[in-house]
Amino acid sequence: MDNNNIKKWIEQNADAKTASFAASLVPGLKHKMYGIKLPILSKKAKELVEVIDEIGNDSCEEILLKAYAIGYIKNVDLQIAKVLEFVPEIDNWMVCDSFCSALKNAKKYQQKYWLIVKDKAKSKLDYEQRFAFVMMLKFFCNENYVDQVLEILVRAKPKIWDTKQGLAWAMAECFIRFREKTEPCLSKLLPEIYQLTKRKILDSKRVGSKDKQKLRNKKFGQGESCL
Repeated sequence: MDNNNIKKWIEQNADAKTASFAASLVPGLKHKMYGIKLPILSKKAKELVEVIDEIGNDSCEEILLKAYAIGYIKNVDLQIAKVLEFVPEIDNWMVCDSFCSALKNAKKYQQKYWLIVKDKAKSKLDYEQRFAFVMMLKFFCNENYVDQVLEILVRAKPKIWDTKQGLAWAMAECFIRFREKTEPCLSKLLPEIYQLTKRKILDSKRVGSKDKQKLRNKKFGQGESCL
């Protein structure tokens, strides 16, 4: 399937109502949205693994098809090469988070993917940073990496709302899974990130009422030294 046929498939499966709703969730969207639901795109992408380079970037659906297709690549070294090509193209949270979810190989090849993640966390590009934070959330909030994740998160200074949310989301997940390690680190966050993280923790059904009340009573800056 070449790029023209991919574009035709997108046009044939367009849904104006879904497009309008999805676009409303992504302020400042830079590409046309046709409104194809994500599970449909993911299923189609599996057919496009061998022609990834034929997929254009004129619409959100084309970009998402490429993101999902990269996730289906079995050879991890080839996949990582494509990941490095694709990450700079990310320009909104929806593409970022969909892409991260597709990269299930990161769970199996932790060391290889961690090199990418910790590098992108230092990027000056906003959505490369969010990519790093969401990957941490999904694949590296574990015994082997939580200390490194926390060290990066407390030092990060994201600039835009989407990236701040990504960092807070990752920090909240660390708190949920590793409360004793994470709690002292909260006061090391920027005040806005602290408040975002606190809200996510309080909203979580995986945090007990006792821990929530303790967090409610805690004022910013009361934490002990982190790491």
